[in-house]
Parts: sequence; C-alpha cells; structure tokens
Amino acid sequence: MAKQDLLCKIRAEAEEKAATVRAEAKARADELVFAAKEESVALSESARKLASSSSPEVIRRRRSMAELEVRKMILGSKQKIIGEAYEKAIERILSSPAYPELLLAMIVSQAEEGDSILFSEADKKRLDVQKIASQAEKKTGFSLPIAKEKGDFRGGIVLLGKRFDKNLTLETELERIRSEKNSAAETLFS
Repeated sequence: MAKQDLLCKIRAEAEEKAATVRAEAKARADELVFAAKEESVALSESARKLASSSSPEVIRRRRSMAELEVRKMILGSKQKIIGEAYEKAIERILSSPAYPELLLAMIVSQAEEGDSILFSEADKKRLDVQKIASQAEKKTGFSLPIAKEKGDFRGGIVLLGKRFDKNLTLETELERIRSEKNSAAETLFS
C-alpha cells in the first residue's frame, strides 16, 4: 500500500503544482492582456491627437495643391490664347498688302554687303521677290542676290551672310516680341 500512497501523494503534488502553474500563467496572461489594452488605448489616443493636430496642415496642403492646379490651368489657357493671337498676327501680316514693303524694310535695315536674301518657299510663290531684291539693292547701294534654296519658314526673310546669318523670319521676330518684358500676356491679362 505504501506504493499506492506514494503514487497518490505524487499525483496530488503534481496536480497542485499544475494548478499553481495554471494560476500563475492565467495571472500573467491577464497582466499582458491588460497591458496590451492600455497600450492600445494610449496608441489610439496618440493617433487621434496626431490626426487632429495634422488635419489643418493636411487641409492647407491640399488647398495649396488645388490652387496650384488652378493656376496651371489658367496659365495654360492664357498661353493658348496668346499662341492663337500670334498665329492670327502672322496670318494678318502675310495677307497684308503692305507685307512686301515690310520685307523690303527688313532687308534694308539689316543687310550688309555680301549678304544674300533667303525668302520663304511660300513668298517665292506668291510675291515678286526679284522686285523686292532690286528695290533693296537700290536703297542699300550694294548687290543682294536671292538665295537659290527656299526657306522653311512661313514669312519674313533670312539674310545669309559671310560672317553670320540674320534670322528675320516672322516666327522669330514675333517670338522675340513675345518674350520681351512688356509682353502681350501683361497687356492682355493685367
């Protein structure tokens, strides 16, 4: 019987020890759950404070980005309007009866001895370029031959020189005017 009593005693001690370990584990688990809940509450509160404090900044940034986008759209519209205005200006210059006189004035004001005149392909077809060159020669007092090649531009001229060329095309002249400080944009949109 002593064996049986010994086994019962060992079993009772084991069950008692197991109950103690379970109780300690449950207590530790409860502590960890409680600590996790407290940390969760603290993190939630911290996140709420951060969100509420950054909300004005987020709103300010979004508003700023929206305003920037609107300014870009307005600028794009203005640039389109200005581009169309310059396009119409070129068309009006090209169709003006005074256009040959403008070409003559451009040549006379910038030509140097030894230059040749490069007319646009369209001007060679629709204008008497020989007459314009002859008039320019009379006004300058020196020879200004017409270049054999045709210019790949819409209007105006290029004076081909020995040292350098002078680009007096309508596109270049209007772009120069467009980029000056007192530009059309300031005039149109101020």
